Amino acid sequence: MKASINIPLVFALGVLLTACGGGTTSSGSSVNNITTASIASTAPVISAPDGARLLASQCFQCHGMNGNSASGIEGIGGDSAAELVSEMLEMKYSTDVNDIMHRQAMGYSEDQIRSIATYLAALPKGSNGGND
Repeated sequence: MKASINIPLVFALGVLLTACGGGTTSSGSSVNNITTASIASTAPVISAPDGARLLASQCFQCHGMNGNSASGIEGIGGDSAAELVSEMLEMKYSTDVNDIMHRQAMGYSEDQIRSIATYLAALPKGSNGGND
């Protein structure tokens, strides 16, 4: 690759890292005089295993954003982690695969299921929780 191509690529990578929250020094100053804008996040700040929010994002497609359903599908945000793990493991190992949830559960390891459940349990309980 030519040097003239590498410089724009490195610059673009630096801008991307800075925009995503990277590229700052320990004192909080910007690197290479590139500053970042502060963007408010709508995701609640919770304590959960690394990657749990990303794994749980699959759940949000049906169970609603942050596990709070606005439809007839059960909300799962704020449910007991033990209950969520139990239900997901039951679906994962069921021989009667009859819906999409069973297939979803089969795609996760037991550790991933525990991480998802920990994340979902830490979310605020919605008004549609328990609505089957």
